[in-house]
Amino acid sequence: MTLPQKIAALAKSVVDTLKQTDYQHVSRIDAEAGIYDCDCNGFVGYVLQQVAPAQYAKITPEPTQKRPRAFVYYGYFAAHTPQSAGGWHRIDFLKDALPGDIIAWRFPTIEVDENTGHVVVVAEAPIKDKAGTYSVKVYDSAAEPHFDDTRGKGAGQFPTGVGSGVIKFIVDAEGRPIAFLFAPPATAEFSYVPIAIGRVEPL
Repeated sequence: MTLPQKIAALAKSVVDTLKQTDYQHVSRIDAEAGIYDCDCNGFVGYVLQQVAPAQYAKITPEPTQKRPRAFVYYGYFAAHTPQSAGGWHRIDFLKDALPGDIIAWRFPTIEVDENTGHVVVVAEAPIKDKAGTYSVKVYDSAAEPHFDDTRGKGAGQFPTGVGSGVIKFIVDAEGRPIAFLFAPPATAEFSYVPIAIGRVEPL
């Protein structure tokens, strides 16, 4: 398997076998017990540490943080090009995203104790619908379920935390992602934010 495939495989394994999960900013991860209480960057960071620790170490967190937050992932990927080497390169067009790629976006305002954006692992290749938007199945930790999500209020489900679901995206005329719809209803407004996609590569 390639490194991105290994990232997707581990993320899928976590989602398929977890015993407890809750969305929270202070990570409590015990893989042996199947406990994954964490936020989005806590989950992505855990997966990358297991599969590609040297590449993960290149994404430097803020001085006051133990791990990179979502906006740091965005800035790191955005600073690369599709031709970059040294552990990561950027994927410009959403249609080219593959399982194991990392999508990150940042919010306009960055605050110390608030969400700065979101970061996810791509689970499946994006699917374009008749309206021209894309549906992307992802693995992540979220405070609410996405579309067609493993999280929820049903039997055996967890309302928040680690899971998989579909996020919808709008792309620009060239195919770069420019907006997302995080959760139902489908009639809700898309959020326009800076979005970047990173792909890990061997060092």
